[in-house]
Amino acid sequence: MIPEILLIGLIGGLVTGVSPCILPVLPIVLAVSADAKRKPLLVALGIAISFTAITLLGTLALSVLGLPSATLRWVGVALLVIVGLSMLFPALGHLLEKPFATIQVPSWISSKTRGSAGKGSGFGIGLALGAVYAPCAGPVLAAVTVAGATGDIGWPTVILAFSFAFGACVPLFFFALAGSAWSKRAQFATDNRARISRVAGALVLALALAIATDVPAKLQRTLPDWTASIQQKFNSSEDTQSVLNGLRGDSSEDGAQAASASLNACRDEDPSRLLDCGDVPAFEGLTNWINTTPAGSAIDPAHPEKRDGRQTITLVDFWAYACINCQRANEHVTKLYDRYRDYGLNVVGVHAPEYAFEHDAANVAMATNEQGIHYPVAQDNDFLTWNNFSNRYWPAHYLVDAHGRVRQIHEGEGAYAATERLVRQLLADANPGIELPAPIEANTDDAPIATMGRNLETYLGTDRASLFSNPLSEYRAGVHDFAYVDPAEKGYSLEGPWELRGQSISPAGPGAKIHLNYHAALVQIVASGKGELTVTGSDGKVTKFPASEVPGTIDLVKTDGKPASGNLTIEVPESMSAYSLTFG
Repeated sequence: MIPEILLIGLIGGLVTGVSPCILPVLPIVLAVSADAKRKPLLVALGIAISFTAITLLGTLALSVLGLPSATLRWVGVALLVIVGLSMLFPALGHLLEKPFATIQVPSWISSKTRGSAGKGSGFGIGLALGAVYAPCAGPVLAAVTVAGATGDIGWPTVILAFSFAFGACVPLFFFALAGSAWSKRAQFATDNRARISRVAGALVLALALAIATDVPAKLQRTLPDWTASIQQKFNSSEDTQSVLNGLRGDSSEDGAQAASASLNACRDEDPSRLLDCGDVPAFEGLTNWINTTPAGSAIDPAHPEKRDGRQTITLVDFWAYACINCQRANEHVTKLYDRYRDYGLNVVGVHAPEYAFEHDAANVAMATNEQGIHYPVAQDNDFLTWNNFSNRYWPAHYLVDAHGRVRQIHEGEGAYAATERLVRQLLADANPGIELPAPIEANTDDAPIATMGRNLETYLGTDRASLFSNPLSEYRAGVHDFAYVDPAEKGYSLEGPWELRGQSISPAGPGAKIHLNYHAALVQIVASGKGELTVTGSDGKVTKFPASEVPGTIDLVKTDGKPASGNLTIEVPESMSAYSLTFG
């Protein structure tokens, strides 16, 4: 088990270490490494050690000492200010670095990381950086954080925490090594070491101020996460989940275990369709409610109440305010709430702290206001609700229908348009005849990261349909005569008389058509019955596709491997039924 824990922690840290999350500390690492006295290895090692200690023990230590939860972060910022001043004033720097200069490293490492000049260390700087380093959230970091916050710390958790921190600091070490090598070899650096040190000190001071005021977060929110695809594959892999589930254990009662198993079975399913993931777990231990008076009133996903005569549904969103992924996702969740709250949508933001300073109620309230969140938010500092949901990620949301059943689980960013369509469908199911406003999200983010770009598999039967552009109130089991509607990007619409069933659709008369907007190298329809499909392309070209009695797939578009975009009109005879559209 130990080797698996080490490997999962190391890989998780490495992926995090090359993500945009390193940006706030990267300039400081480069700046201090340009000073020949600072050893890149000790800078990186200091970050790994302090980050591990603070993540595992910071919350417990502050609680025992009775100190404010933001203490460690401000200590880190203060230490960076001292570092910056020490680089501006070498005498101060020599005095501060002296206690760390005695730290010994193997000679083969020392020869590569220490120049001939100076006896500095860099370890103290690394310790300071570890206190302000806030890597992107993920299931590995979540497991460590929850263990640290709840005091459930064992050797496996310690090993996972340090291997994660080590992996996350490996890229920082190589950046530090590069900065150190440049300062030693470049003639300009050699001739101007004192000036470069002072400039670096000023940069450290500026960046310490920026970190204190969360300026880097604004930049990170605007940048795409270039490691998203890799993180998605790693986080959802069976090996990762097996190791993390083994760390968590489960001492809960049989009923809670069954509920957890039901939720876990839905976590990696297609977020664009409604599922039945079991009853929503109970809210427990939530405190310091924001944006609701009295605190937490009328918010119970397990027993939704009518509001203004409408039955309500609920989106439960787990987040942490310093998590960059959460900040980007919150913009979409807030838009969703603002658009549909008058039509029966509740949103509850369950704030589960990722770092010690996120326990502070004033910090959470300020972040809620700064991030423009209008829906109710409560703190889950003891992770009681988090554990009830067996949650494992920031951000993560659970969509609950009007009967208190979880119908969608999505972890991480994305799937915003898919979630909106499911919200619209549940609101229509709960309130027949409701007239909903126009959607606010585009369709381009619906695909899972691995299939981003081409259409998703598109189910036509009412049990799993989600990508249609017809009015939601009309797309339900029975016979309907649909008016023409332009299909949305990578979506479809029905026109003419159709009989809709749970798994399939069949023409209820002549003139039944499917209008499809696609982007793919291969477009297929899964159909049964005997007859002939008539397909008209964007260029007006008409093609006939015969079908046999045996259900199967029919290739409607097939290119040489390069994706194509366009629209198809598929006229289906009354003798056939259609089940889905698939894409390659």
